Amino acid sequence: MSCFSRQVLYPWLSVFLIVLIAAVSIQPALAQSSIDVVLHYVEGTPSETDISYDVKTYVSVVDGTGSPINGLIAEDFTLAEDSQQVEIKSVSTADEPINLVLLIDTSGSMVGTGINAAKSAAASFVTSLGAEDQVSVVTFNDSIVTIVDFTTDHQSARDRISLIEATRSAGTCLFDAVYQAVQMTATVPSGRRAVVLFTDGVDETASGDPCSANTADDVIKIATEGGTRTPVYTIGMGAKVDQNMLKRLSGNTGGRFFYSPDAGSLDVIFRELSNSLRSQYLIEYSSQAGPGAHTLAVTVKTLNTQDTDTRNFLLPNFPLRLIFAEPAEGGEVNGVSNIQVETFGQGETIQSVLFQINGVTVATATTTPYEAQIDFSEYPEGALTIEAIAQGAGSIELARIVRTVQVLPVVQTATPDEGGNFLADYLIYILGCGVLLVITTGFGVFSFLRKQKERQLDKEWEDKVGGVRTPTVEEFSAGSDDRTMDTWDIPSDAYGRLTVLASDDESMINQHFDLINERTTLGRKADNDIVFLKDTPVSRHHAVIEVKNGGLFLVEMMEEDGKGNQKSPTYGTTVNEIKFGGEGVFLQNGDEIRLGKRVRLRFEAGEKARLGDDVTRDSFTDDSMDTQMQ
Repeated sequence: MSCFSRQVLYPWLSVFLIVLIAAVSIQPALAQSSIDVVLHYVEGTPSETDISYDVKTYVSVVDGTGSPINGLIAEDFTLAEDSQQVEIKSVSTADEPINLVLLIDTSGSMVGTGINAAKSAAASFVTSLGAEDQVSVVTFNDSIVTIVDFTTDHQSARDRISLIEATRSAGTCLFDAVYQAVQMTATVPSGRRAVVLFTDGVDETASGDPCSANTADDVIKIATEGGTRTPVYTIGMGAKVDQNMLKRLSGNTGGRFFYSPDAGSLDVIFRELSNSLRSQYLIEYSSQAGPGAHTLAVTVKTLNTQDTDTRNFLLPNFPLRLIFAEPAEGGEVNGVSNIQVETFGQGETIQSVLFQINGVTVATATTTPYEAQIDFSEYPEGALTIEAIAQGAGSIELARIVRTVQVLPVVQTATPDEGGNFLADYLIYILGCGVLLVITTGFGVFSFLRKQKERQLDKEWEDKVGGVRTPTVEEFSAGSDDRTMDTWDIPSDAYGRLTVLASDDESMINQHFDLINERTTLGRKADNDIVFLKDTPVSRHHAVIEVKNGGLFLVEMMEEDGKGNQKSPTYGTTVNEIKFGGEGVFLQNGDEIRLGKRVRLRFEAGEKARLGDDVTRDSFTDDSMDTQMQ
């Protein structure tokens, strides 16, 4: 017998059904309100016009169902380079051709339905590629075989895919296959590239032992370091795949993970992947950062929600370039005038700089400063083109720069009649003295104003930091849950890291520079490894950090003055506010370095530079330090 009558039960049953239907209908809406941002990779190239980088970054944005979100504009994105927001130049749909390696698992578990479904889905995926997209097809089990090398002949690729067969009792050398595929992408031109991995298993031999010589960490490292930057998209099918490992491979390289519970879902998965590749955004901006490792965070706000993804990237060294110090572009010249060029960037050693006018060499400079005196009175009035050409060994051209100037007519001085005109000569003399007085006074005022400005900067700096303890690098990042470089460890191949704590250039503050090489130069001139362009108290070539017997030493760089004498940096260098001379200082973890008046750097030792807990600066006497520096 029922505990409730129909009159009581039916109303409650109706309410339950209404709530159930509402909950089911709400779930898709909730899913669609979320977004997922994937920053695939970042590529920076030196600007052709100034000392900066043109940076391109490729981003995908999908909703909660995995469908691409199209039509976003610059206002929907926020970019932060090394925690500093940067201005976006443009946002567009990435239409550059993509270079893609398709990896197909042909191990024993794929025999039958699995391999047939994979071939069908892969062929459809290749069909969806653009006409200029290049695809390579690679199969893997115990061995790795390139079925099709990079080609735009997609019909040929589909024909070869149709012939693929799985091998019974074969293992799955998954990590080695992805590692080799990433290496293959490094051989194609820069731009969009990707590896698509399809598998139904884990890395193992038929007997269950690890199959690959490489690991997941090895794959992530090669896919994110140097100039490779290859996103790895992973597709796992069935219950045996290690979803966490596949997510880690894709998440750490800028790809996406897709899961198919069985072979019947592969077509849908590959279509979703194709849509994702064809719906990427290209975001461009200009970077004022120096060469080396940096971090970019991209935040997207849309559909009343937001998401952020972060990727580390490298900015290359500037190539060797020439810059005209004088004359200015479009400047006016007449009579004997000075022309001078400076160099920045890195490249082969300059043997000489040729100055040419109308294709004819008029002067050669073999030492810095590269300059010459040119008599422009020999050239007609009007526009004139000057070229400076840097040459290396064997007269090989290393760099060239062109400057256009305006030649003015030479003012002829009238010759007085015999006997002279005393009044005219006297007036000319008085006028000359007046001009000289104005010039002298002007230089004095300029010098006074410059010193006043320097005193003002010093006072502002003292007011800002006087008596305040400098926070450590750990304190800068404490309590932060962002995914910027502040939360990253020093790379294992680095001797140490410098963090900019203070600088006249606000964009430099909090930047990190990993000390990868055995010699790192610091200074204001652009040919240094770490450049402080806007910090005038820093000398052009200020200091160098060198590896000596396993430790890092900071040494001031000496430059010649105009008289050929060796000169140390004008405003000196300190470690923990202790000034030192030419013998150098052995750096220890946590040291604070000050270059000139206001640039302050925090040094952190890396694994390669740690000498042991029993080694301290006190154990390095003057004699032992001299031995270290030899």
